[in-house]
Amino acid sequence: MIPLELYLADRFKVSKIKFFLFSILAIYFSYLIGRIFHVYLDAYKLVMTTSELKVWLRYFLVPSSSTTMFYGSLLGCLIGIAFIYPCLRKDKSAYLRCFDITIICFAFTAIFSRFDDFRFTDAWGIPFDSPFSLVFPSGSVAARRLAKRGIIEAGMPTPPLFPTQPIMILAKIIIFFILLLKSFKDKKKVPLNYVALYFLMYGPYRICIDFFRFDRAAYFHGLTVSQWLSIIFTILAILYYKFLYKKLEKKCCSNEETK
Repeated sequence: MIPLELYLADRFKVSKIKFFLFSILAIYFSYLIGRIFHVYLDAYKLVMTTSELKVWLRYFLVPSSSTTMFYGSLLGCLIGIAFIYPCLRKDKSAYLRCFDITIICFAFTAIFSRFDDFRFTDAWGIPFDSPFSLVFPSGSVAARRLAKRGIIEAGMPTPPLFPTQPIMILAKIIIFFILLLKSFKDKKKVPLNYVALYFLMYGPYRICIDFFRFDRAAYFHGLTVSQWLSIIFTILAILYYKFLYKKLEKKCCSNEETK
């Protein structure tokens, strides 16, 4: 991701050194907030063998191999990059464009997180009999959890499941390349345009794909946490294009042309 973010910083007229340093903070916040979202919003039970405070602190503060929630990771990444403000407060347009760079880089790394889902048989789909369905072996995460739910017998492979992982990987690749190609094409970089576009693409896709996932335990009024968040961020993206886009284009882009 580092060569990508440095390249984008140059195209978006943001200091490479400043953005790189704060991107490290953004990566850590991405892990931390993603972990918190997973534990408290994604309805997975946190099993701890001890109640010692140091164990809990280590669980949340020290990066290790564990699950995070996508929207939590995304929000954590944006929160982390927000700390660059003291360095760019004199150029608010450049500061806002940092979020656009971040969302493109995040879209890139999200592709690999979905490959990890595939490798660990996470984010598996509903039972679905088709030539494209996936069958996971008895030792997989999907098989063990289905056995725990009483859907299959322990030690058995899964039934054919909807291929959510390949679809999610493909969707992430498409979203990333749309954002990247747009950054090549756009001469005027309207602040927050790429953030809004990302949510406008990812939100509806996530709402749909979650209906085909079978690994979710958390539902609120018939929808998953991620679906509700997708609805919120999609609405915010629409409101951005309706009320803010033209104003930011006129204000920020005209100031850059003057400079």
